[in-house]
Amino acid sequence: MEIELNQQQRIIKDSVRKFLAKEITPLVEDHETGRKLISKDIIKRLEPYGYASGLVAEEHGGLGLDFVSYCIMVEELSRTWASLRTVVTSSALVTKLLSRKGTERQREKFLDQLMAMDELACFALTEPNVGSDTSALEAKAERDGDHYILNGTKTLITGGSLADLVLVYAKVKNDAGGKGITAFLVHKSESSFEARNIRKMGMHSSPLSELAFVDCRVPAENRLGEEGEGQRIALSGLNEGRVNVTFAVVGLGQAALEASIRYAQERVQFGKTIAHFQLIQDMIVKMALKVDTARLLGLRAAGLVDRGVDCRREASFAKLYATEAMVEVCNQAIQVHGGYGYTAEFPVERYFRDVRHLTMAEGTTEIQKLLLGREILGVSAFA
Repeated sequence: MEIELNQQQRIIKDSVRKFLAKEITPLVEDHETGRKLISKDIIKRLEPYGYASGLVAEEHGGLGLDFVSYCIMVEELSRTWASLRTVVTSSALVTKLLSRKGTERQREKFLDQLMAMDELACFALTEPNVGSDTSALEAKAERDGDHYILNGTKTLITGGSLADLVLVYAKVKNDAGGKGITAFLVHKSESSFEARNIRKMGMHSSPLSELAFVDCRVPAENRLGEEGEGQRIALSGLNEGRVNVTFAVVGLGQAALEASIRYAQERVQFGKTIAHFQLIQDMIVKMALKVDTARLLGLRAAGLVDRGVDCRREASFAKLYATEAMVEVCNQAIQVHGGYGYTAEFPVERYFRDVRHLTMAEGTTEIQKLLLGREILGVSAFA
């Protein structure tokens, strides 16, 4: 397993970091403090770096980046602005699925605008009564000639109110369990739906939305895959999604670690900087160890994805460890800063709020443990 970045990956990391420091970092504090939602013109600035087109094959107009390179970009973006990262990678998920699972007509209709970041997409699976058990979806779609009539509510949808295109999952065959779930590409220019933003703990500049579909007419040509293939499509990118979240939290952990090192080297108490104190050193060393361990677990899983090797176990290990460990890292960063850490005068309180959500994204900590239990023991807790 390669744990060192190659030359191209180092160039990507350095160029992205320099760009983000110059163009994006100055925007963060004002937006987050004022709860200003990220605008599309800010998102558009990322287009040259392949945040939307990176995982799309060259034959479909994308950059065809390896997954490790893309994960490096995710870490850098999250290190800079977690709110921007979550909107961008959620849209990229749909873009990737469209490029891989869509028809030629669907790619012609939607893909170029998404890759150019002129339009955004979101992934709408979760419902008010449905989270981890995706087979229990309540949203329904009924065929009506050349359209489907979609009814249902989706919630906790990242970027929902910003999205032009929504990948919606609904049941076409009500008695078929997970087999009846079907995926639809719902574009706001041709199918009406309502979006309401939900106030949340962190990532104040990215919308988390509830989407309501009431007798929403969706062209039949916008069905992604065949009827009943929705759950397979939704689950097809789970390993990549979990590794993506791994690098998202590593970015936040890295930011918290760097902030703590700076503060420890500058803050003077009892006549010397607190970096001299053994307990501060102990905290920062443990933080650095957790960040490094999480990154290495992520690199292992990402490398397996690139080689086409099944990595359910490795992806879940990475996601489980990284999300829980980075919550601890961000919490310790507040402690290093003392009373200031609890204030908005320093960014570490934001890192803690932002990182907390990701223990639930792409399968909660508890779900990861059950999945790993099935992998290790050969016995399913879901049965």
